[in-house]
Amino acid sequence: MKKGGSKRKGSAFERETCVMLSKWLSGGEREDIFWRSSMSGGRATVARKKGKNLSSQVGDVSCIHPMGHKFIEAFTVECKHYTDLNFEGLLTGKGKLIEFWKVLFKQAGEKHRFLIAKQNRLPVYIGLTCDGMKDLGLGMQHALVISRPFDLHLLEAKCFVKVCVPFV
Repeated sequence: MKKGGSKRKGSAFERETCVMLSKWLSGGEREDIFWRSSMSGGRATVARKKGKNLSSQVGDVSCIHPMGHKFIEAFTVECKHYTDLNFEGLLTGKGKLIEFWKVLFKQAGEKHRFLIAKQNRLPVYIGLTCDGMKDLGLGMQHALVISRPFDLHLLEAKCFVKVCVPFV
């Protein structure tokens, strides 16, 4: 990959995720409910260091339409697209996926965690906590993998958009 290519890949994945979530929330009618957070959530990090709370800017996705406010108030969305997410880390407690999940726990504060992860040549997965699954009306049968030590429930994004009732 060219120098800087991974940044472009991550930014493109964030844009694709925003469109996917917008279509999910609007029943396929809108693509413009969510968009990338300023500085990919970095604006909230900088503000936090100054003692300010910009909770709607935490994570990679923020809402730009009132229809998305309730979802963004409840969930911190983080997007990761990597060559290798180290799925075996769900067993060992190590690797990129687990690292991202742990960081998301710190960033999200009181909000639910919503990790959207993509590994090359694999489908897109969504990671949620047990409480996040319940609040979205998802049963445990929808999770492909459950890592109890980390309270991480992974399901395919395609399954999510089909079975999850929009959070409005």
